[in-house]
Amino acid sequence: MSSPSNDNEEAASSGAGSSNSGGNGGAGASGPPRPPAKRRLSSAAVIEILDTESDDSDVCAVNSYQASADEVKRIRGDYSSTSSSSSSDYSSDSESSWEDDSVLVEDKFPVKVVKAQLNPRANRMDDPQFNPALKSEDLIDRLSTNWKELKDYSTDNVTFTAEPFRLCLLHNVLANPEIINNIVDDMNTLDWNRKKMDLYEFHQTTDLANLSWQRSIRCIYQLLKTEVMSWVSQVTGLSLQSVSATCSLYGPGDHLLLHDDLLADRRVAFVLYLAPWRPRRPAALHNGAAHAEDKAEAGADSDGGWAEGMGGALELFARDDSGRPTDVVRRVLPRNNMLAFFPVGHDSFHQVDEVVSLELPRLSINGWFHGPRPDGPEPVAPPAPLPPPPAERPHNNVVLLSEWVSSTYMCPRVRAQVQAQMERASEVCLRSVLQPAAAQRLLDALDDPEVEWERCESSQQRRYERVSAQWLSRAAELPAGAQHAAAAALQLLRSAAFLRLLADCTDLPLATYRQLELQRWRPGDFTLIPPREHYQAPRLEAVLYLGVPARAVCGGQTVYVAPEEGRAPDAEGEVDGALVTVPPRHNALSLVYCDAGAASFTKYLSKMTMKPDDRFYILACTYCE
Repeated sequence: MSSPSNDNEEAASSGAGSSNSGGNGGAGASGPPRPPAKRRLSSAAVIEILDTESDDSDVCAVNSYQASADEVKRIRGDYSSTSSSSSSDYSSDSESSWEDDSVLVEDKFPVKVVKAQLNPRANRMDDPQFNPALKSEDLIDRLSTNWKELKDYSTDNVTFTAEPFRLCLLHNVLANPEIINNIVDDMNTLDWNRKKMDLYEFHQTTDLANLSWQRSIRCIYQLLKTEVMSWVSQVTGLSLQSVSATCSLYGPGDHLLLHDDLLADRRVAFVLYLAPWRPRRPAALHNGAAHAEDKAEAGADSDGGWAEGMGGALELFARDDSGRPTDVVRRVLPRNNMLAFFPVGHDSFHQVDEVVSLELPRLSINGWFHGPRPDGPEPVAPPAPLPPPPAERPHNNVVLLSEWVSSTYMCPRVRAQVQAQMERASEVCLRSVLQPAAAQRLLDALDDPEVEWERCESSQQRRYERVSAQWLSRAAELPAGAQHAAAAALQLLRSAAFLRLLADCTDLPLATYRQLELQRWRPGDFTLIPPREHYQAPRLEAVLYLGVPARAVCGGQTVYVAPEEGRAPDAEGEVDGALVTVPPRHNALSLVYCDAGAASFTKYLSKMTMKPDDRFYILACTYCE
């Protein structure tokens, strides 16, 4: 490659040579300057252009190209001839017979660029319109009949299913769906409140009745409490008199856990999904035929939707013979311009699955239609609440604390320091409470396929796995030397020796224990605040985490609250009335003394920071005086 100085020198010498050529000098000076022209390639510049052999691409590959300095300047547009021919910006560097004049050919078919509007908005003065197809008397009669007879029914605009409870989906509830983009625009101007408690975590606005200055939101609220409420009343046969509704926004990790919506005069729950995220794509532009996947994507549902892998589905639960929820039997993905509604009752157990989308929020307008209680007996009986677990006495079998407990906490001076901390704060965290070898031995034993795990009862209140009571009873019959490590750990926590150790650390006369469990936690597990009768007596709660990942996890912490005080969340949106929060930490035993009226729950373990096969363990027990 020549240096820049050589390039300049070559350009000057080339210009001089062209101006002083001997035989052709007179002809070149007398005639008008020639425009840039084609010339025969020299042996020093070789250009080879190959097609990529693609039917739908005009991209070419250049193998090699060596341009002269003049050609480089012409391409850049900064060429200035140094020859004596000053009347032209460009001059030919050759008078060869191979040259021909360049010709500019204009396109006879100018292309008009069309700017597509991917997310069209309605006129700001337009009102949302209830789909006229849904107002058909024949449709209302058929749907009402199937609603009463508990028979499934489906058309292009309506889908009704009777199991596990009545649910109706209106697929095109608005005749002008482009107004949904106006609603989403108005949502950007709202004040959102972070709702964060044991049952839920998401953003919510005030009631739509208070949002009067956003036109599109005010109009959709008017539509809900007039035409939509009247239509739902005709289909369900219920007397509906008013509506309460809010806007909800679920971001990454947000969720709404298992519940039935049964409260006061709520009769029908509804959700209007706003998901205009899938734009209408223009046809693919190719030199040849479009690929099959491009055609399929261009013809995809242009009404918008929500991919299954993004979470946020409405999940419906079946019930067992006692009326308690069991498993998810139906999932409804959000879809733009779809209204879902169902009657509120003792069987309407549902939840909103955790949103795992990092790009798009799950937006909806949701609420309830209110009205008087229908005449007659309850169609579904409420499930019987679970009684508090019974208190049990510790056993007096020989247990060697030194084989399990770290030598640090066997020291009387350290126990006295722990006791002082309990007197000051009513809680203490004993880190590395188990000897490292004992903790690792227990973790290895919990991965043993011999251990039997079971789902805890009352999935409405809690969801995790625990070591089966039947397996523990069989393991307890084995001699002490052959006992399984998991069974031995539970034997340790129910021993009189361990109660004396806790009494030295807390200065409490502990006499009984209850609800001793070895739990296995996976993504999606949780516990809620238990019924009132479970926390009406003072107690000491012990929580030992094992196998928690070293990285940060979202959820899984044990939170202590005073539910009856009803304190508001702080500025960071922390859990309402949180008294103590115990973070998950491997081999850390937290002791928390709870007065009467203080309750605890374990926060929903998010899927955002845990792999599907990740897990950790909690060894929990409640001790009473």
